[in-house]
Amino acid sequence: MKQIALERFVFGLLGLTLVAAPVAARAGNGVTVLHAFDYADGQYPEGRLVQGNDGAFYGTTYAGGANGYGEVYKVTADGTFTILHSFAGPEGTSLDSGLLLGSDGNFYGTTPQTTFCHGSVCSGYGGTVFRMKPDGTLITLHIFRNTADGWQPGPLADGLDGLFYGMTEQGGAGDEGTAFSVSSKGAFTTLNVFDGANGGLPHGALLLAADGNFYGTTSIGGASNKGTIFRMTPAGAITTLHSFSGGDDGAAPYGSLVQGSDGRFYGGTGSGGSGGAGTAFAMTADGTITTLHAFNGGDGTGPVGGLVQGSDGTLYGVSGGGYLGYGTLFRISPDGQFMTLHLFSPPEGTSPVSTPIFGDDGRLYGTTVQYGGAPGASGSVYAFDLSAPHTPELHLTKTCINEFDQCFRPINTGVGQTVRLDWASANLGACTASGAWSGSRPTGGSYSFVTTRAGVFVYKLDCDGPNGSAGAQVVLTVAR
Repeated sequence: MKQIALERFVFGLLGLTLVAAPVAARAGNGVTVLHAFDYADGQYPEGRLVQGNDGAFYGTTYAGGANGYGEVYKVTADGTFTILHSFAGPEGTSLDSGLLLGSDGNFYGTTPQTTFCHGSVCSGYGGTVFRMKPDGTLITLHIFRNTADGWQPGPLADGLDGLFYGMTEQGGAGDEGTAFSVSSKGAFTTLNVFDGANGGLPHGALLLAADGNFYGTTSIGGASNKGTIFRMTPAGAITTLHSFSGGDDGAAPYGSLVQGSDGRFYGGTGSGGSGGAGTAFAMTADGTITTLHAFNGGDGTGPVGGLVQGSDGTLYGVSGGGYLGYGTLFRISPDGQFMTLHLFSPPEGTSPVSTPIFGDDGRLYGTTVQYGGAPGASGSVYAFDLSAPHTPELHLTKTCINEFDQCFRPINTGVGQTVRLDWASANLGACTASGAWSGSRPTGGSYSFVTTRAGVFVYKLDCDGPNGSAGAQVVLTVAR
C-alpha cells in the first residue's frame, strides 16, 4: 500500500526479460510459495492477481524490475516466473493495483505516479492508465496531468459497455478523489468528484453489480468522516448508501466490495468495530449494514483488500495482525461464522494486502509484500490449497509493559506492573483459559492485567477445532 515506505533500486537488466524456472516450494499447512521476489525481479507485489486466458497468473510490483519503478509479471501454477514489462518513469511508477483482463484479451491497469525528466529536471504527475498485451507490449492510454483529472488512480473495473471505470485517490476540486471512465483507445471522462460529503480518498475498485450500477467505498468522508459505501450509475450519479460511524460498524473501508450469490455486498473496514481492529460486513442494496465479524488484532486486522466468495458461498480474505503481526488468511460465512485458516510467517511471506483469487484449480492465489522464503526476498506469490490438511496452530506470548517491553529472566516483572498476553491461532474454533486465568476466549486476542502479588503464575490456553486441538502456556515470574 502507499503508506508502506519503499525504496527503489536500479539494476543492470535493461532490455532483458527474466524467465525463472519453477522454484515452487511447500512452506507447509496448505501453502505453496510459487515465487519469492528479489530486487532484480521486482519488489512488493501489492496488487491483486488476475488469471489470464492461458491459465497463468498476472500481477504487478510496486518497485524493482529493470528500472526500479515496478513491473508486470506472470507466474504459472508450477512456479515458472516471467517479467513481462519493467516500467520506466514516463510509463508510470509504483504499481499497486494489479491488472484487469479485458474481453479483448489484453490487460488493463493503472500506475499511481508518473515521472518525466528533461535533462536533470524531473516532473511528477498523478499516474497513468495503460493497456498491455499478454506479451508485455504496453500502450499508455491516459496520463493524469492535473488535479481536475485526479491523482493516484486505483484498480479498474470492466463496465461491459466498452469502457473501464475507476477512481482516483486524490484530485478533483476538493482533492478528495474522482470517479472516471476510459475506453480501450484512451477516451477519458471524469464522471464525478468526491467532496467529503459523498466520501473521499477511495482506494479500492468499483464493482459492477447485477443491477447495472457500480458500488464502491471511500476511506473517509460521509456523515462522520469515517468513510462511506456508495452506488454510482454509469453516468456518474452517486448515492451514499452508508456512512461509517467508527463504532460497531467500523471505519475506513479501503478495499473493494464483492456481490455475493445472495445479492448482498460484502467488504471490510480497516479500523473500528468492537475489537478496534476493523470489521467484515454485509450490506443490502438499500444500505443496511450487518457486521459479520469484529477483528481484535490477534485474529487479524481489517481486510483492507476486500473479500472473495467461493462456489459454496463462503467468503475468504487476508488481513494484517495474527501471530507477530505477520498477517492471516481467513474464511467467514454469510452469517458470520469465522475461522482463521492460516497464519503467515517469513518462510512463505508476510503482510498480505490484496485479496486472493480463486484459480481454475480451486486453489486460492495471492501475494505478500514482505519476506517470502528466500534471503532478502521482498514479497511472494503463494497458492493456498483449501482441501489440504490444515493442522491446528496456536501461539501464546507474554509482554511486560516496561521501558523495553520485555519480560526479563529469571524475574519477569514486579508487583503493580502491567503485563499483556497475546495469542493467535489457525484452524481452531473455541478456546478456554485455565491456570492463572480462566474462562472462554476468542481464537485470537489480547489480555492485559496488572500484577497484584509475587509468585510464579502459569497461563494456559486450550483450543479445539475441526481437525484437532492445540494448547499453549506461558509462565510469568513476579517479584515483590
